[in-house]
Amino acid sequence: MNNLAPDLAPDYYLKNFRFLLDWVDERYADLLNVDEQHFIQQFNQLDHDAQCLLVRLSSRKGPLFRRDKLDYSEIASLDLAAQQLLDAKLLQTETPIALDVLCNSLTKPELLLLFGEQLAGLKQARKDVLIQTIASHFTEPRRWQDWTHNQFGTAWYLDNQRIIRTLLLLFFGNAYQDLTEFVLQDLGVFRYENYIIDQQYRIFKSRTELDQYQHLVQLREQLDIAPHSESLIALAAQIPAHCDSEKLQRRRAKLCNQLAYALERNNEYTLALQLYEQSHLPPARERRIRLLEKQEKYTHAWTLLTQLLEQPLDEQELQVAQRMAPRLAKKISLKMTKPAPASIRMQQLQLPKLIDEQGSAIRVEEIVRRSLDSDSAPCLYAENALFSGLFGLWLWPEMFRSTEGAFANPFQAAPLDMYQEDFVIKRPGINALWATLESDEYCHHIRQIWKEKHGIANHFVNWSFITSDLLDIALHSIPAHHLSLIFKRFLFDIKNNRSGLPDLIQFYPAQKSYRMIEVKGPGDRIQDNQQRWLDYFAAQGIPAEVCYVSWQ
Repeated sequence: MNNLAPDLAPDYYLKNFRFLLDWVDERYADLLNVDEQHFIQQFNQLDHDAQCLLVRLSSRKGPLFRRDKLDYSEIASLDLAAQQLLDAKLLQTETPIALDVLCNSLTKPELLLLFGEQLAGLKQARKDVLIQTIASHFTEPRRWQDWTHNQFGTAWYLDNQRIIRTLLLLFFGNAYQDLTEFVLQDLGVFRYENYIIDQQYRIFKSRTELDQYQHLVQLREQLDIAPHSESLIALAAQIPAHCDSEKLQRRRAKLCNQLAYALERNNEYTLALQLYEQSHLPPARERRIRLLEKQEKYTHAWTLLTQLLEQPLDEQELQVAQRMAPRLAKKISLKMTKPAPASIRMQQLQLPKLIDEQGSAIRVEEIVRRSLDSDSAPCLYAENALFSGLFGLWLWPEMFRSTEGAFANPFQAAPLDMYQEDFVIKRPGINALWATLESDEYCHHIRQIWKEKHGIANHFVNWSFITSDLLDIALHSIPAHHLSLIFKRFLFDIKNNRSGLPDLIQFYPAQKSYRMIEVKGPGDRIQDNQQRWLDYFAAQGIPAEVCYVSWQ
């Protein structure tokens, strides 16, 4: 992170938006529809000030913008800029406006002034109550000037969000990034790796794929606000039967899981089961087993559980299945012995509670860390940051290698296929990285990456945590064999295994050794992902233990 933020030009956002348009037009011109092509052509023909105003309004919450609420110092004449947008039909003044859009643009006093007759006696009521009352009198949309009778000046209507969202989606390849990424980079908050974005590796291969992606995103957004079973059932009917790419199939499967779980909570078990059956992603099989068990279809549930035990998709799915198996076996009169748990070292500590300078209770992990820390055996709060950081530095060359489906835009801290099953298969160069761990070369490799890439965004590396001193003591104290085992488990299931690591790590530099410590305060229990790591450490002989704390 750069603490000396550069001064941005007043119209910095226009440069960024032009870059986005040129990028999309160069790479996806054949996928754009008539409206999107026309928008780009019109935008490029506008004067500087009109372009500034359009980008400014497009980044604000609309679709209605009051002239008296706008003031942009970099635009010489707001009215002339708006007139050019009106002439190009990019802004409108004659569009009928729904009541909710109107009310979002007016304050409570303005509503009372405008609808005083309908709101008589409601001066002290909340704004939402006023809106409900007004809605009982007016149902049809009207033009701004017909609603307000010119009492509040001019207002412009801008309805380009669908086009803007499509352009952003084509540029970023996802629905969660936006133009803020440009600003954060301009300010020096984030720097990104200079990877190659090959035009032949486009995220969207056809307009059909693009439309399907947008449809799935829209359904996911509607799911967040679906209030009851009827709306959930209606959403389920809109899920496409098939998608044109593996990426979209995964997104569809994830949506099926999310919607099925919402239906399950609303006791719509039959439809929930049907949706889980359409998903190949966890936890679909687990949820199916639980629903079948709830419906007392024990034989069917056991058959599915047996398949899951024999062919789990990941460790989390296997762990849940092993936990369910004894209970379900009992219901069909099968005898099943539980596997013996791995031997995990445990210790008990009795410590005093501590209070910080602000009078707040200090976390139990920090109290344990302080009790263990010494000059000869420093103890740090590491949790998931240390080994994830070492992993990110070690994997860096292959993580940012250009390959199909990996990079869609210049603002990625990880490839798009990071969590997909074929991530390792598509990067045979990882074999050379394994070879570095068989000699002392890995230390030089990780330190060199740290020096060359310091500050560049990486999904696994927290630069404020991975200091040069920490890197030195970690590489000195942790054997290469242990790093190799931990990195292999990361790569087996990156999404699930990058979390759940112990809270503390204590180094013994003189002995070139270390230990990891999971801290549990009174009433706290080991989580599933933590248990999987502890079992793995016990099986592989990696030093890790659980510290149970009671208060003095």
